Amino acid sequence: MKYFFLFIIYLWLRFDLVLRIAFGNSWKSRFEFMAQLFGEADTEKFLAHRVKLVLHRRRPRVPIILPSDVEKLTNQFLKHQNTHKTGRKNRLAIINKLIFWATNPEINRENVDSYKTRSAIVSTLLNVIFHNSLYAESELILNSLQAIVFSRVTYIGKKGEPSPIVHDVILTGVSQILVRHFSEIVRLRDQKIDKLTTIQLIKELNKAKGGTGSLAFSGEATKRHDEYRHKFPLSSTHVELLYRILEHYTFSAWPDSRDKAISVVNNLESQLKTDLKSLIIKTKDE
Repeated sequence: MKYFFLFIIYLWLRFDLVLRIAFGNSWKSRFEFMAQLFGEADTEKFLAHRVKLVLHRRRPRVPIILPSDVEKLTNQFLKHQNTHKTGRKNRLAIINKLIFWATNPEINRENVDSYKTRSAIVSTLLNVIFHNSLYAESELILNSLQAIVFSRVTYIGKKGEPSPIVHDVILTGVSQILVRHFSEIVRLRDQKIDKLTTIQLIKELNKAKGGTGSLAFSGEATKRHDEYRHKFPLSSTHVELLYRILEHYTFSAWPDSRDKAISVVNNLESQLKTDLKSLIIKTKDE
């Protein structure tokens, strides 16, 4: 008898025109109504093969990630010692977790304020964590920008980061990293010139004294596979990626994002006193 009434209510909830207009294909409210009448267990059992809602309810709940969760992970990252293998492993795991939170469509769909969380994630990845990272960690962060900016699938099916608020955080972080990159290039060039000048002066002094000895000079280049080597200057691949991000947002449909990107490019070119794109091509060829 109970099954009969369940079936009658089910037909009404499914085919009633007013309810279809009000709730569409969502069975959440319908399920709650039936559960109040017949109990949750019987309702789930009855609807198990009739609607997707029950199957969805049986899956583990997707967590709602808040900016405070991002802050906790950031603090954990800073506490892990990068001088130990376990510490480095844990730090990489934290970065991967933050990237997952930023790009996972289900996590972002569950939280209506997910843009705040993504803003916090991008901010900490491109600032606190990046500037306290080892080389491999910084590589992981920069590589993640490809997915965050261009490939993140949203709940509405579109690709790329949809929030102009997150765009602003991305552009600020990218700008700061590029400034440090080009500043380091300038510093290294000046350093190289100074050292070459010093070598030439010593050679001239040796000649004046009639000496024939040669000067052994060793640069400060770090080993290619040294985990603790300096992350700046960046690889040409990552510089191109960062520039592509700036270029991407100069054509954004969001006016604020577009204006911010253009402003960032103009400010960089003003500081560098040259066209940014041509400079990137030039440094790539060197």
